Amino acid sequence: MDTVPFEFRYDQRLGIKRPFLHQEYEALSKELQDEFELKCQEICSQIPERVKMLEREYMQKFNDLKEMDDETSFLRLTEEMNELSRRICDLNILYLHIEGTYLAANVHA
Repeated sequence: MDTVPFEFRYDQRLGIKRPFLHQEYEALSKELQDEFELKCQEICSQIPERVKMLEREYMQKFNDLKEMDDETSFLRLTEEMNELSRRICDLNILYLHIEGTYLAANVHA
């Protein structure tokens, strides 16, 4: 039974597919390496826009904090902002892992 050398699974939390290698990259044929790299580049092309969207959502919540008048709502909103920050960070790490470099500063919202 042949095993699939790699796959791309949708990550609900990040809102994009993530690559998963099931064997060493160097063990892949040149054709499979090219296919894997192309799909990784397609994923990388989606990350900047996804980060921008999450940053806009974060800033909206930040602005909403000014109108919070009770502690429970304030704490809920700050926790939502923290989760958005974690997702942005994870997307940046994924981009770095695939591309070998950080997102350019002008990519952010």
